[in-house]
Amino acid sequence: MGKWAVRIEGYEYETDIDELRQWVVEGRVLPEDMVFRQGLGWKKAGEVPALREAFIEQRKKPPLRNEQSESSSFHLYTPISQNPYENLSLPKLSQRAIGYSIDMMSYSLFSAPAWLLEYVQRAEAVAQGLNPEEVASSAPAFVMFFGLVAHFILNIYLTSTYGCSVGKRLVGTVVLDEKKKTFLSYGKAAVRETLRILVVAPSLKNVACCLLWLPSIWLVFDAKHQQLYDKLIAANVYDKTS
Repeated sequence: MGKWAVRIEGYEYETDIDELRQWVVEGRVLPEDMVFRQGLGWKKAGEVPALREAFIEQRKKPPLRNEQSESSSFHLYTPISQNPYENLSLPKLSQRAIGYSIDMMSYSLFSAPAWLLEYVQRAEAVAQGLNPEEVASSAPAFVMFFGLVAHFILNIYLTSTYGCSVGKRLVGTVVLDEKKKTFLSYGKAAVRETLRILVVAPSLKNVACCLLWLPSIWLVFDAKHQQLYDKLIAANVYDKTS
């Protein structure tokens, strides 16, 4: 079950949704208190749908916080640590390169069915003594389009929910908002992935000329090892293993 955090009178506590609901019912958490969950961000507890029924129960009796805020039971709750991503260091260039390569290969995997379908069509045409170009269909193009769109959406989801694509997860790096040090929102992750594709796509047509690595040249000389598209959205990649 996903972890939640709640900010009460200047202190932050980690819990799960069941215990958080119980705290609401008991009056330990009030509607104006801030709660947090990854993907949700900080919100007033009274505005969180998952706590709506608990606050209905709370209104049936007066809040207990003023009576019990000094009780030992309340202070037994363990405060959560600071943002675990706050002090991450920059990754090694080798980490960036390996993660980048894996991500590019993952795009290739999603387009592989289209290449396979095109190969089968050409093989069948040759076997029948036909010109492959004359019997070619648009099916491979459609398959490739949907495969790449599916991978595009997957990368947005992974970046926003877990902070990393497949390649970054394998090398231990994470994409964070540069100032807040939190995972990117879905909108920001979508913009980042779009900009990344616009930079990378032209290079994919000229792999033989080694242009695949052209987008990485900037970060080699940048003090923050920050890609151009990350600068535009105020994000960066950090070493989660440090």
